[in-house]
Amino acid sequence: MSYRQSFSKRIAVHYSGSKTVSVAEGQRSVTVNYSGTEYEDVQVNIDVETTPFDHSITQCNNTVNVLTGAVVATETAQIVTIDKNAKKIGSTIVDGFFKTIRSEISQQISELSSRMDATLMHLHEMAKRCVAKQKQMESDYSNISGRYLKIFADLNTELSNRVFEIDKPAFVFKKQADTQHSRSSENDLVSVATIFAAEDGNLQARISASVAKKRALDTILKANKFLVKQKCLNATINNSMLEESLAALKYSPVCYLETQNEHSQIDKSMFQSNYLPKMQTGTLIDGLQGREWKNPSVENSTQIGRYFYAEVSRHYSDGNVHSTRVRENIINMFDMNRIRVL
Repeated sequence: MSYRQSFSKRIAVHYSGSKTVSVAEGQRSVTVNYSGTEYEDVQVNIDVETTPFDHSITQCNNTVNVLTGAVVATETAQIVTIDKNAKKIGSTIVDGFFKTIRSEISQQISELSSRMDATLMHLHEMAKRCVAKQKQMESDYSNISGRYLKIFADLNTELSNRVFEIDKPAFVFKKQADTQHSRSSENDLVSVATIFAAEDGNLQARISASVAKKRALDTILKANKFLVKQKCLNATINNSMLEESLAALKYSPVCYLETQNEHSQIDKSMFQSNYLPKMQTGTLIDGLQGREWKNPSVENSTQIGRYFYAEVSRHYSDGNVHSTRVRENIINMFDMNRIRVL
């Protein structure tokens, strides 16, 4: 829509200057300076034609409304698409995650199953070996126990025979006294008629004497056999021994120790057994310094390590914390060093 706008304002105009005029009929000229301010009221009327602008605004408004509707529709469609895609992506991720977990669990189950089967087979084989070892140990125990029982039985029999031979009269008297006591009170002679008592008594006495003689003969034969075997054994030992004296060397271990202090000074020491005569330490140290050290063989290293571990375990077998820590430190120091021999 068109409209008019009016503006009014008083404008001040400043002026100044100079002018030369003739005075006294041109005889002389005089310069006159002048200045001042004049005011003028000015009014301006402005006619504004807004019809084309209003028309363009209306068209722009319609276009903006159409664009707004399109944007809203696009945003709605985008939200629906985003929601749909988000649900699809989420479903895919969840399915993939569970598939991955299911696959990992299946692989672990397969691995554990195979390991369990292998472990069960190994345990089964170990059980068979344990049963075989048990049977073998039972057989060995039976053989060893039978052998030792036989040895102890022979020793008991021989000891009984020797004790019997030492106090033979006392044992014979005890045996005859027991025989007479049982004959008079425990056998069948009590119920036998008196007319047959003498014949039965004579017969029982002869039978008992015969049995005693037979046992004495068996005992003498066993003792004779034992003495013959002992004499043969002594003869075999005497024949196996050599009665002669030869010159030989005897070896004894010594310990040569080198230590280095904080001043890089090396101290040398020698230790030997107490039952040996005192040796010259300086001579031994000089002899050891002139020789070349080398690594021992694998067999000797293994034997030295086995003996060393056994000695350490034997001396520190209390089971307390201090002994265990000392044993572990000694073994660690031994493992960190290398043994050199001459």
